[in-house]
Amino acid sequence: MKKLPFIFAIFVFFSLNALAEDKILAEVGHYKLYEKDVEKMIEKDMQIQQLLKSKPELKDEIVFAIVNRWVNLSLLALAGKKEGIDKNPEIKKELIEIEKNLIARKYFEKKTANLKISESQLKEYYNKNKEKYKEAEGRHVKHILIYVPQDADNATKEKYLEKAKEIREKLLKGAEFEELAKKYSDDTGSKKKGGDLGIIRKGQTIPEFEKEIFKLKPGEISKPIKSPYGYHLVKVEKIIPERIPSFEEVKNLVKQDYMQKKREEIMAQILQKLYKEYQPKIYLKLNRKEIQNEGR
Repeated sequence: MKKLPFIFAIFVFFSLNALAEDKILAEVGHYKLYEKDVEKMIEKDMQIQQLLKSKPELKDEIVFAIVNRWVNLSLLALAGKKEGIDKNPEIKKELIEIEKNLIARKYFEKKTANLKISESQLKEYYNKNKEKYKEAEGRHVKHILIYVPQDADNATKEKYLEKAKEIREKLLKGAEFEELAKKYSDDTGSKKKGGDLGIIRKGQTIPEFEKEIFKLKPGEISKPIKSPYGYHLVKVEKIIPERIPSFEEVKNLVKQDYMQKKREEIMAQILQKLYKEYQPKIYLKLNRKEIQNEGR
């Protein structure tokens, strides 16, 4: 069976409150693994979910792999405890940090669990932040790549440059760009599509490539453009003006952004309250001066 992409550390965080009637899948010393723990882990792992969508028949193998890993981890933990590793000051410190991070995360999840937003709130946020969703000016381009190894000497580079120039001459004489791309291009990702790269917007590609393709007019064939990959011959199919997508087009992204904003606001409110309650003291050396922050 192929190795499955499980994260080793995740096995630290099994549920401690399994119901008595929940089925036990494995037991090692005082550690117990419940069926619902495995189900929760499968639900939360997107890689496993994607795998099961395409191959649901692997469910039993996945469960077996999880249980087997859990048993192995539990055996190692028992052996480590027997040798007193959990008493090591550094290990204790790490365990405190793990506990603190987990509790803090669960506390914040609890405080934001009932966060609800309306369609009107999303639209209002979108209208105030339209520029954030603007799509930059772009070009629909096709290219032919003549690959040049990065360690190539000058003579080799010149040979590949001449090849690019010869192909360009054929294009200028009327040869079909798509046919020459399929024949000569070293870009395996686009050559079967006649060199089609789709729409490239400003800021999406390497500067030396972007600079040259945005000079071209529709239908124009570029001179060989040098990049870290070699020489490119580029044809611009269409100029795509910048635009602001409609609310419906970016609704999911707007929702993510708005939810993040609300969570940050809730976090700020919580921390403001907690600073007053616990009065944390923060000591830093800044510009050789001792400073003390005694709460906000």
